[in-house]
Amino acid sequence: MTDIDASMLKAGQGAGRGSFRARTAASPATMPAILGLPVLLWQIVFFAAPLIFLIVVTFWRVRSFRLEPDFSLDNWSRILFSTPFQRALVYTGEVAVTCTVLTLVIALPAAYTIAFRLTQKMRDLAVTFLIVPVFSSYMLRIYAWQIVLSPDGVINSIVKRAGLTGLPLLGGQFSLQVGLLTLTLPVAILILVLAFSGVDRTLVEASENLGCRRSKVILHVLLPSIRNAIFLAGSTAFLMSFGDYISPLFMTGSKPPTLSILIVDTVKSGSQWPRASVIGVTMLAILALVFLAAGFLGHDRRTRKGGH
Repeated sequence: MTDIDASMLKAGQGAGRGSFRARTAASPATMPAILGLPVLLWQIVFFAAPLIFLIVVTFWRVRSFRLEPDFSLDNWSRILFSTPFQRALVYTGEVAVTCTVLTLVIALPAAYTIAFRLTQKMRDLAVTFLIVPVFSSYMLRIYAWQIVLSPDGVINSIVKRAGLTGLPLLGGQFSLQVGLLTLTLPVAILILVLAFSGVDRTLVEASENLGCRRSKVILHVLLPSIRNAIFLAGSTAFLMSFGDYISPLFMTGSKPPTLSILIVDTVKSGSQWPRASVIGVTMLAILALVFLAAGFLGHDRRTRKGGH
C-alpha cells in the first residue's frame, strides 16, 4: 500500500468518525421530539380533532332529523337564553361546589391521618383500599348505594326494626352527594396523601420543638406546603362532579336535571345534536376556566413575584 493510499484511508476513517460523532451529537436534540410524537398524535386524534368537530357541529342545523352543515348562531341563542339550560347550569354548579367542599372537608383530615398517624404497613393498606375503588366500576358502586339507601334497603331496614319510620334517603340531595363522593373522594385523598408525604418532616418537628400546637402546625406549616395539591384535589372534584351523569340519573332520577342529563334529553328531542353540542362546549369552557383559576390560585405567590 502506498503512502498516498494510506493517507486516503486515514482521511476516510476520520471522516467516518466525524460523521458518526455528528449523528450521535444530533440524536439527543431530536430524541425528545421523536418520543413525544406518539403523545402528540394521540392528543390530536383523540382530543383535538373531536373537540374541533364538536365546536363545528354547534353551528349546524337539523332538518328532518338529519344533520346539515351550516353556519348559524341559532343553536347558541336558543340554548344559552333558554330557561331550562340556565336552571340546569345553576343547579349543576351548586351540586359541584357542594361536592367539592364536602370532598375537601373529608379528604384533608383523612389524608393527614394516613400520612402522619398510621404506621407504614397500615398506610400502604389504606392507600391500597383507596386505589381499588378508582379502578373498579363506578356503576357497580352506585348500584350498591341504591341498595343501601332505598326505602327497603339496609339502613331503612335497621331503622324500621327499631320501630322508627323509614328515612327518605334515596332521590334527593343527600343520595346525590353520596354518589358523587363515591367518585371524587378516593381521588382527592390520594392526591393529598401524596402531597403530605412530600412535606419535609423536619419543618413539622422544628415547629413542634418551638412549642407550636398541632393545630397551628397544620394551619401554618402543613396546609401552606400542600397548597397546590389542595387546589388540584378541589378542581378535580369539581370536574368529576360537574360532568357526572351516573349519580344524577340513578340517585335522583334526573330530577332536577343537571347539564349532563340535559344533553341526553336534548339529543332525544328531535336528534338535536347541535344544541347538545352547545351544552357540551359550554361545560368544557367552564371546566377549563375552573382549572385555570385553580392553577393560578394554587401557585405560590412568592413564585409568581419571583417570576416577574
